[in-house]
This record gives sequence, C-alpha cells and structure tokens, in this order.
Amino acid sequence: MIKNFIKSAFRNLWKTKGYSFLNIFGLALGITVTALIFLWVQDELSYNDYFSNKKDIYVAKSKQTYDGNINVFGATPGPFAKALKKDIPGILNSGRIDWGNTKLFTVGDKKIYQSGNYVDPEILSILNPEFLAGDAKTALDNPSSIVLSESTAKRFFNDDNPVGKTIKFDNNQVYTVSAVTKDFPKNTNFRYDWLLNFKILEANKDFGYDFWGNNSIQTIVQLEPNADLNAVNAKVKNYIAEINNDKEANSENFLYPMERWRMYDRFEQGIEKDGRIKNVRLFTSIAWLVLLIACINFMNLSTARSEKRAKEVSMRKIVGAKKGSLIMQFLGESIVFAFVAGILAIGMVKLGLPTFNTMVNKELAIDFGNWQQIGFISAIILVVGIISGSYPAFFLSSFDPLTTLKGGKRKAGSSNLIRKGLVITQFTAAIILMICTSVIYLQIQFAKNRDLGFDRSQVIMTNILGDMSKHIPVIKQELKATGNVETVGLSRGSVLQVGSNTSSFEWDGKDPKSSILIGFSFVDEDFVDALSMKIMDGRTFRPNLLGDSSSVLINESMAKLIQPDGRVAGKLIKFQGEALTVAGVVKNYVYNSIYDEAEPLVLAPLALGKAYGVEAGILNIKTKPGVDFPKVLKEIEGIVKKYNPDFPFNYTFLDDDFNNYFSSEMMLQKLASLFSILAIIISCLGLLGLAAFSAEQRAREVSIRKVLGASVGRLVRMLNTEFIILVGISCLIAYPIAWWFMQDWLKGYNYHMDMPWMIFLMVAGLAIVIALFTISTQALRAATSNPTKTLRNE
Repeated sequence: MIKNFIKSAFRNLWKTKGYSFLNIFGLALGITVTALIFLWVQDELSYNDYFSNKKDIYVAKSKQTYDGNINVFGATPGPFAKALKKDIPGILNSGRIDWGNTKLFTVGDKKIYQSGNYVDPEILSILNPEFLAGDAKTALDNPSSIVLSESTAKRFFNDDNPVGKTIKFDNNQVYTVSAVTKDFPKNTNFRYDWLLNFKILEANKDFGYDFWGNNSIQTIVQLEPNADLNAVNAKVKNYIAEINNDKEANSENFLYPMERWRMYDRFEQGIEKDGRIKNVRLFTSIAWLVLLIACINFMNLSTARSEKRAKEVSMRKIVGAKKGSLIMQFLGESIVFAFVAGILAIGMVKLGLPTFNTMVNKELAIDFGNWQQIGFISAIILVVGIISGSYPAFFLSSFDPLTTLKGGKRKAGSSNLIRKGLVITQFTAAIILMICTSVIYLQIQFAKNRDLGFDRSQVIMTNILGDMSKHIPVIKQELKATGNVETVGLSRGSVLQVGSNTSSFEWDGKDPKSSILIGFSFVDEDFVDALSMKIMDGRTFRPNLLGDSSSVLINESMAKLIQPDGRVAGKLIKFQGEALTVAGVVKNYVYNSIYDEAEPLVLAPLALGKAYGVEAGILNIKTKPGVDFPKVLKEIEGIVKKYNPDFPFNYTFLDDDFNNYFSSEMMLQKLASLFSILAIIISCLGLLGLAAFSAEQRAREVSIRKVLGASVGRLVRMLNTEFIILVGISCLIAYPIAWWFMQDWLKGYNYHMDMPWMIFLMVAGLAIVIALFTISTQALRAATSNPTKTLRNE
C-alpha cells in the first residue's frame, strides 16, 4: 500500500510539475521557518540546562520599597552568603560572585583583555564546571591562584598544560594557574575567561563588602535536594533586617530559582511578570501561523486541481475502491509530498543557519543525533502531511463517479466557499505578521529618537587603565591640542548606566518617614560639556573654587523632590550627615533604561568620590563635527599609549553602546520581518497557483468576452477583483487581532508610542499591491491569449 502511495504521489508530481513545485516549495518554506524557530525556542528553554543541579540553584534577590514603589534587585550584602549557609536549614551551599571584570592578561608577548569574575570557592562546588586540569577542591584556596577556561588557556598556552604557569594581571599582580575548566555553553548565565578568589576584592575595605548595609554583590545559593523552598524563604525574608535590628526595614529578601532566571526576569511592584518568555511565545505563534499558511496553500492548490483527477477517482470507485481507501491514498500522497518538502526544508535550514545564527547571536545547529530535534521535525512533517491532505482527501473522495464520467461538473459552491475561506485565513495571518513587524520597528525608532538629555554622537569612550589616572590633566590638554577634540570629560562609568543608588539623601522639607531611591554617580567638571547636557539652573562644578569639592549636580527629577519649581541651585542636601551644596540642576537625561522616565539622580565631583574609594573609570572624548575618525582614533591612541604604554588601547563609541540597548528588540524586529516576508512569499505562491487555475477555469468565458470586444484591462480587472476582495476581507479580520496583540506588547514598555492607525492602512495597501502584482501576471496572460485556441473545440 505504501509503495502504491509513493508511486501515485510521484506520478502526479511529475504530471503537474508547476503546481507540484509551488506546493512543495511552499510547504518547505513553512517547515523551514518552523524548524528555525524550534531550534531558537529549544535553545532559550534549555538555558542553564548544562547544570545538572539546576533545580537546586538559586540567586538571592532583594525586594525594596521606596516611595510606594517596590523594586527587585539582584544585589545583596557581602556577608549574606556565609551567614545563609550557617544559619538557614535546607541550604547546602552558598557563595558570592561579582558582576564581572575585564582585565589585561599578559603572557610573554601576548597582551589580551579577558573577562571574568571574583568568586568564593563555593561557587565552583555549586556550578560544578568540568575540570580539565588541576584540583577542583583546592583550585581557589590560594588567593594567588587563578582558574582559566579552556579557550583562555589555549589562547595563551596553546595545547600545553598551563597549571603552575603564571599570568600577569593588569600589568600589576601575578597569578599562578591552578586549574583549567571546560567552557560553559553559550546558553548559560555563567561564562568566564578566568576566576579569582573573592577575598582579593574583600581585602579592599573601601568596597565595603563586609558591611551589611551595602547591597553590592550577587549571592548564589544551592539548596539541599529535598529542601522546602517556601520554608527556606520564610527564614530568608527578614534575615538582614533582623541582623541590622531594623524593625521598620523597607527591604526583604528571597531566593529565586535558576529555572526562571532566563524566561521570567521582569518584575513589577515586586511581582514576577514575564521576560523573554514573551518572545518565546511570540515566535512560537509565528511558527504556527507560517506553517498554517503553508498548509492552506497545499489544501487550496490540491482542491483547485480536483477536476484534473476527477476521472481517476471515478474509475477507482467503479472498480470497487471504497471511500476510506481513497482517503488513505490521498493522505498518503500528501504525506509523501510533505516528506519531500521536509527534505528540502532541512537543506534550506542547513544553508540558512549561519545567517540566522548571526541574527540571533547563537550557535544553533541541526544535530541528527538529537532525538528531540529529529523527533520534532519528523512530527512536523507528518502533521503537515495529514493536515494539508485532510480536506483535499475528503473532497476528492466524495466525487460522484456517474456524474463525472458523463462529463458533468461538480457544483463548486461549497468547495469555492471553503477555498475562499482558506485564502482569507492565509492572508489574515500574513497581514497580522506584517502589522506586528511594523509596530515593533516603529517602537524601536520611537525610543531611539526620544530626547535623551545628552548628545550621543561624536563621543568616544576609553577606559582609564594603568598609569592613565596619574596623567589625566596632561592627556586632556594634549587631546584638545590635536584640533579634533572639543572637550574631554571624566566619569566613574558610562553615562548610560548608574550602578549605585541610595536612600541616604536628606533635605529640608523631606518627610522623615519617606524613603526615596536616588541614583548616585561621580563625574568631573567637563562631563556636562562632553555630553552636551543642558544646565537648567545654577552652574556646573568649578574645581578651582574653594570648597566646590562638596558641591553636587542634580537632575530635574531630584530638584522637584526638593522643591516643586525645581529652582534649587545653592540649596543644601545631606548625604549620610555630610552637607553638600547643589551647584546646579542638569536637564533630565536617560540612564539605565531607555524606556523609563529619568529617576532622581545626584552627580558628585570625582574629588569627593576619592573619599569613598571611587576613581574615574572612563574618558569621554567629544570630537568636533566632520572629523576623520580613523585619523582621530590614531591620535587618541598615540596620546593614551604615550602615558600608558603597557596597556593596549581600547575604545567604544557612545552611539554604538546606545544602540546595544536595543539588541533584543532589534533581533525581534529582524526575525519578525524575515518571517513576515516568508509568510507573504508562501501566501503569494498559493495565490499564484490559484490565480493560474482560476484563469484556466474561466478561459472560455474570457475568450468569449474578448471576441465580443472586451479590452485587456477590463478582463484583467474582472479576474483580479475576486482575489482583491478576499485580501480586503483579510485586512478587516487582521486589524482587531493585530491591534489587541501589539497593544498588549507595547504595555511592556513604560515609554512607548501610541498605536499608529496609519500603519494599518499602509500594510493593507502593501498587501493589496503584492496580491495584485502576483495575480495580475496570470490574469494578463489569460487576457492576452488567443481566443481561437480556446474556442476551436467548442
């Protein structure tokens, strides 16, 4: 039976090569899209699966209430990890890990910047990396020991065993390699080039890692296999408040499972909302939509060609074939077609994966030894074959043999109605995708074009490393002397990020019971000019003015907290009891989140920061308009290396860093655009086939009209009208669905555009133009054909 199905399928494939190509290629595109999305979804949902004890690993989070807003942070005090293991039953292990550092490694002539972490030795026990060399139990016992990843070890020592060899760290300290671990896969939250003992950081008392009031470090916890999370969290909740004997604490802690880190990383008012799971759901929906469009293509093209097989079906029935066996035959043929399409799709996936991986920044691959992948693709092929062939099978097997063999035609009313319904469904799905893609793109542009409060163009940022800090005044002077640099400002970190916040600021009139979270950073007197910020009240710092080291700049949000009109230049505020003068008010600028309004912020002079162990970290170089950037970069590199010769020059453009904020949305938009285009192509393939068949069916009518004097244009309009009406109905159905879906998506951003009505009209126009172009090729061919060829047999 199966052999006959295959023979019959390939015989029909060869008879109708054009329609078969449209059918198979359309199905192959649908399966390709579904397979690519499946690989991406599988990678996302398997995040951190590398860790065999994933279900027992947690991160300690802090839930803090300020001015009625509940915020969730991943930072906790330094002593927390050790205390948890000691005092809370059910906790097997806990350790600290910093937020990551990039340091210069020097081995012989090789000087390369590498990223890694300072961790407690317990982190190795919790994450359990595979050790390729060295002793896992003692790898970080000695603070002068360093653990390397396999790729880092090969980068510096090739295939030699590096254990016992030394690495110079930031041209300063020397560490001995104690172990080498296998690289963690890309879909994990922990990836490093090197690991050092956290005690190295702890030894610097300026960092305050031994202070219970300093939330500055990550705490990773491993529970015992059968521990009750609710019971553990009940003890963790007020642990820090009890340690600090703070009965009115506005903060509580909880353990958050690794299983949810990747997918559910967004909180609102202290409650877990969603995160990347929204993208997973979105692309899963897109996959099914595109596959549905491909299946509808197959159904439509198969039923449209039904009359070509009517006599075959009738003859089979007359010689005794049952309806059930005919249904099985046509379903079998459909599955064979789907199998051929599946093979083509696998080839297309293999060819497209490099480009797709670049778009999603992953390392996806088809693994024929992975039963999940092969099982899923096989199931998709089978399901596509059954779904695509179901309606055509029942439709074809229902022909009346006597009517057919007498030359009569089956009434087309019901079949045409179903076929029209399928076309509408198909284009509705495609139009929804087009609208969604357009809204995503417009939202990204809306956020990018908002008033940032600073000018991100023409700004080059370079890290202050090694001996640079000793020569800052002369470096700034020489940079300006090149004639290509307007000004140079210093800051602790990037203008886009403020990593520190506090509720310790006080001012006259503040409610003593009110707790307000305020951002806190350090800059120099040229920072405002380097970023082209606007002073709304007062002035910037004046380093030569006596006592100005205790002056601060604040933003408008902070100024309005102090006084509703924001005119607060010259007023005093206090930080931990120390009086500070507000020198000026800077216009609100966007930091940390591009989608939120500017939170209250205090910018203190770097001279004041030195009392807290804070040094300048970034040189912000504002270049003049129209400069030759390759030339300017060489000039900057020459000056920087002149005073810091042992460190390779590194830099970033502020504009590029800003665009990186949109990496997730840009990926979303690119993928949605790609899949929308493919959905339109698949829809047009089906429309092309249906238009060709419609023109063939109406060939006699067209010929008679042409003989009677109908113009080519009128005939083309007649053949096109039916399909354009279907596309128009699709638009009307797609509008409310797309509106609801994207309105919900936009709610995920505090700063978002209003839903643009114009985009709905533009998408409708585009869909109609694409459909018109597709079907007009067939309509024009029919309208310009010689009527005598059609009518000579009448």
